[in-house]
Amino acid sequence: MMIRLIYASSATIAFNENNLMQLLGVCRANNEKLDVSGLLLYSKENFFQILEGEEDVVEKLYADIALDTRHIGAIVIDRSEIEQRSFPNWSMGFKNLETFDKRKLRGYTNLFDRKLSKEEFGNLGQDIVYLIEMFKEM
Repeated sequence: MMIRLIYASSATIAFNENNLMQLLGVCRANNEKLDVSGLLLYSKENFFQILEGEEDVVEKLYADIALDTRHIGAIVIDRSEIEQRSFPNWSMGFKNLETFDKRKLRGYTNLFDRKLSKEEFGNLGQDIVYLIEMFKEM
């Protein structure tokens, strides 16, 4: 069974473009080996990530990610069984929302333009899912 897992977390340090590219390189290499696809979004020390793949693989990967000390407060926003991947060609797509032209996203909210707490992530679950879904159309 394939699943989609979406989580949010807070960076423990501010990531610059170089840090983000290094992180992305590691994510892509790991995901290719595991046949996991997805998307990573970053904004104001917030991470939003979607992982797609076989359930046991995605669950194990998320468990490892949750232990990573580069972020805290990881919370699962959505975990769904899927028939097909939303991002089949992306071992890990990436958008830095701090430099991305947000006018390209229909319905973008400025809630993601500040550091959020774990509690806020839970309350914004549907907004985060919507934001990630917008990138499927791009």
